[in-house]
Amino acid sequence: MTFYNFSTDIRLRCAADYKCVFDGALFKVHQPHFLLLATVTKQPASRLGIIVAKKKVRRAHERNRIKRIARESFRLNQHEIDLLDIVVMPKVGIEVVSNEQLHEQLRFAWKKLQRLAKKHQNNATTLPSK
Repeated sequence: MTFYNFSTDIRLRCAADYKCVFDGALFKVHQPHFLLLATVTKQPASRLGIIVAKKKVRRAHERNRIKRIARESFRLNQHEIDLLDIVVMPKVGIEVVSNEQLHEQLRFAWKKLQRLAKKHQNNATTLPSK
């Protein structure tokens, strides 16, 4: 059995890290209740940042639940994701969705993000250099 962690080296920690993802987002994955933005990182592992605005999710316990589910989903799927910096943002209405549905949407989002990253990587390697 393999154990995965969620240590500080796989988290986006400062405003500059988030700014890099927002300014240079190469990939966007829309789900019914999530938006994921990602960019290629130079770090040794993929990193995750979560933004849950009070305007989108009013109650603190719901914001915490969403963050906890996103972290857990990333922790379990991080070995399948290329070297990306990822920001997860929930959409309005997410607080009424069950944990199982959120896990399923995130699992699908990680797979889609990985497909986009592979496609981008293949396109980057096949482009002729000048």
